[in-house]
Formats: sequence, C-alpha cells, structure tokens
Amino acid sequence: MTASPADGGRRSRRGFAYQDAVTLLDCLDMLEGSWTEVSWEDLEDILCRRDSVPVYRQVKTLEGAGTRHSVAIVCSPEKVGKPESSYLGKLFVGKPLPDSTRFTLILNEVPLADLHQFSVPRGGTRGQVDEGVLTAIVKRLEGLTVPDGRDVAWCVERLEVLVEARTVEQVEQSAIARLEPIVQKFLGQPALYKEIEDVLIGLVTFISRDALNPTPTQITAEDFRLKIENIIQKVTGRRADGTLEPLTTLQEKLHAAEVSAAEAERQHESMLAYRRRYRSSIGKTRAALDDLADEIFAICSLVMAQRRAGLIPPGSESYARTILQVSQLPRVLSGETTLANAYAILSDITARCQNRYADAS
Repeated sequence: MTASPADGGRRSRRGFAYQDAVTLLDCLDMLEGSWTEVSWEDLEDILCRRDSVPVYRQVKTLEGAGTRHSVAIVCSPEKVGKPESSYLGKLFVGKPLPDSTRFTLILNEVPLADLHQFSVPRGGTRGQVDEGVLTAIVKRLEGLTVPDGRDVAWCVERLEVLVEARTVEQVEQSAIARLEPIVQKFLGQPALYKEIEDVLIGLVTFISRDALNPTPTQITAEDFRLKIENIIQKVTGRRADGTLEPLTTLQEKLHAAEVSAAEAERQHESMLAYRRRYRSSIGKTRAALDDLADEIFAICSLVMAQRRAGLIPPGSESYARTILQVSQLPRVLSGETTLANAYAILSDITARCQNRYADAS
C-alpha cells in the first residue's frame, strides 16, 4: 500500500530543506543497519522499515525564540472538531498499523516537559511516560478513529519524539561528520572538506528531487550505498575501478575560454552564493530555479555539440556563444530572473560538467 502523506500530496506543497537533511540522516542510519528500507513523502514525511515493520516519522519545525511543542500543540486540531487534522491525528491515521508499528515526531527544538517524556536519542529507545500524560493525549484526541482495529491509546504507547538540531545547517553538519568516513573509505585516503560537502549536496538534491515524483521510491541500504558511491565518483573523479578521472575546476574551464583569473574567481563566488540560495529555496522558488537550470543546461549541451562538430571554435568563442544565448532566454528578457542569477546557474552547471568549453588535452 502506497499513498501520499497524511498532511498533503507529495512534494508539491513546499521544499522542506530541513526534512531532506533529516531524511539523509535516516538513510545513513540505514547503512548502519537501523533500517532495511527508507522512503520519503510516502505514507508519512519519512517512512522507515525494519523488514515489514513500519516506523512513521513526521517532521515538525518551529521558528522563533520561546516557541516549543507540547502535548496541547500536537493534539490541537487545525479544524475544529476534527482530531484527525492535528499533528498526531495525521500521524496515526491513513496507514497500515501492524503489531510492531512505531510513530516518531521529529522536532527541531526541545519540547515542553509533557511531550519531552516521549523523547528518544537517535537509534535509542523510549523510556517510561507518566500515565497521566498518556491519558491526556487520548482524551484530547477523543473521536479519532485509527485503522486496523487499533485505538488511540495503542498508537500513543508507540509514539516517540526525536529532537534534532535547530537549523538545517546544523543537521547538515551532522550528516557531513557521518559522511566523512564513508567518503574516506571509498577513496582510500582522507577527503577534502569541500568534497564531502559536495557529496552532501548531491545526496540532499537527490532526496529533494525524488520527492517531486508522483510515486515514492523505496530505497534499500544497497540502493543508497550505490547512490553515495556514484556521487563520490562525480565529485572526486574516482572511477569505479579505483583509477582517477582528472577533474577540471570552474576556474580552469574559464581559463580555457580566456576568462581572466579575477573574473573566474568572481564567477566562482557567484556560483557558491547561488548554491546556498538553491539549498535554502522551497516550493515554487526551487521549481523555478530547476526549470531555469534545465534551460541553461540545454544551451550548454547544444553549444558543446556544435563545438565538437567543428561548427564553433573551442575556447572564447564557445563561451561567448553560450553566455549570449543565456542572456537571450525569455525568463531573462522578461525580468522574471536577473542576468546575474542566470550566469550564476551557468557557472554551477559549468563547474559540474567536464570539458564544457574545450576538451581536456
């Protein structure tokens, strides 16, 4: 049984950079044996399985000082008289509930004392919860009907709260620390921090883009291991047989196009700024950036094909043809996006692709 999350369709409603980063941590847990399968934007924000047993995980974040989740907040219905519209209502309904089912609320801050009793460390187990708190939740969710002959008390007994870092950047730092030994083992030597960060970006981008697909993908540990290895190869140039494929930096590619070192460095900084904007973008903004990147990539591919066919000389003329066509994009001419933004995306694409303006000798 596969359906959309309880609180909305698949990733059409918002970008969820924080959720993507937490999903990455769950996938890394899977590599260490915690799960046999992970999917996202499935029956819940994140669905982890141990064999056939589901752990439904819902991510809720709060912004601003002095605001914390509590039993009252997670039981409060968005629609009066409809307990299924509350956080816990959405978590408990609309999905199969076999015997060993668990539920997890993943928060970006320490909740108030009543809800904090449900807290578990990542990979840990929950302690005892006061009977009064359990009873209070059942009472607040009165009228909620859950599937498979279960009741609310059964669900609450299986509820856990996992508190992660407050910001997406902090969660990503946790992921980087866990990726470092994986990348090092693959390379057989210590990795550069930038290489690990680029692997992180590749994995988070994969998760984010997969969430846009109409059907969720169930990822096994082996699937995810292969995905990591593929991204490491792209980032570092390490081939599957262990040999090295020389990677060309953005500055080197622009040098082949007769761009000055100073201008190449400015483009590099612009590219980094764009990548930060992209990683923090959500919803329609991210979709618009993806669409623009697709259009610019198509221009790059066309110019490269013309260059390799001998229709355009390599170097500065290939570069000039590319930036001219980018500047003439309808989105740029209409003012929908700035020329500077389009050039930053071009730099990002150039940095990720081999031999963009001239083939390596």
